[in-house]
Amino acid sequence: MAASIASHEKLVGFDLVQSNYKTIGDHNIRADFVIPQTGFTGKRPLIVRFHGGGLITGDSLSMEWFPRWLLDLAKKHNAVIASANYRFLPEATSLDIFEDIEDFWIWLHSSEVAELLSSCVSPTKLDLSRIITAGESAGGLLSVCLALAHPDEIRAATTSYPTLDMASEHFSTANPTPLTDLPISESLIDETIAQLKPGAIRSSALLPDRFDLMVAVLQYGRLAQLYERGIENSPRRDIRYPLEKLDQPNAKIPCGGIAIIQGLQDDIVPAEGNEKFVQKAREIMKGKPGADKIILTVRDGTHGFDGETCLDEGWVQEHLKVAVEAWLE
Repeated sequence: MAASIASHEKLVGFDLVQSNYKTIGDHNIRADFVIPQTGFTGKRPLIVRFHGGGLITGDSLSMEWFPRWLLDLAKKHNAVIASANYRFLPEATSLDIFEDIEDFWIWLHSSEVAELLSSCVSPTKLDLSRIITAGESAGGLLSVCLALAHPDEIRAATTSYPTLDMASEHFSTANPTPLTDLPISESLIDETIAQLKPGAIRSSALLPDRFDLMVAVLQYGRLAQLYERGIENSPRRDIRYPLEKLDQPNAKIPCGGIAIIQGLQDDIVPAEGNEKFVQKAREIMKGKPGADKIILTVRDGTHGFDGETCLDEGWVQEHLKVAVEAWLE
């Protein structure tokens, strides 16, 4: 896969370094470093990015979902993008996913990564004091949750149409609007769960693999159910529900704030949930570092509308300005 993906037109001008950051039994979970091909020799700032796919499908290098503006941002600032896979629902629980995200974070700070990048074709060093997060849709949830978990080590968080309000009725209610032209039966979900083998793990699916399953889950309002499946009443809700994380007495956000992109016509992740998060975060964090840097940019568009948008678009530059300044200072 690496050879075919590395030749994708979006990755022209980048080197790709791949490694497994975690192994469970005989299953490896992969991370990818996307490194601009420049003559830069100093320590490079880091973008920690997570892909979308409803926590059910997708891949770190699903280029259909990899925003151009994020690649442009890396190239402009000689930054490395570290993009990780993680275990999927319904084979895994959402606690398993967040365990993977935390393990990825720890691995990024390890000597193993330093050695891996120093020995590649273009030796690279990471500036781990300058980290910004990014992610789209479900990956946006992971981006924000990681930033809330490590607010003193992450300069700022960015995210596009993230599923920040996973407890909302939207994710447990059937969508009245068909999400695809061809109907998908709800039975696909139950059949998939019924056929799961003990210990089964999936952490990568290149489209169209599992796309129908993701659409069915979203269409029939089953995402909230799968998110809680196997861990009902878990006391560790705050690491998975950012709105509840804000209620913790020690809650903090990165000094550079949180920048959220949202499509006004998004019927997969509606604007209301992210507006709710922003309002609550601004109220609770008032007077604290980063509180005045919580930015929500709402644009005309449906889910994924910014995928082909370049960094030189005026609204993208304005949206990212505060977060990027904090990231690089």
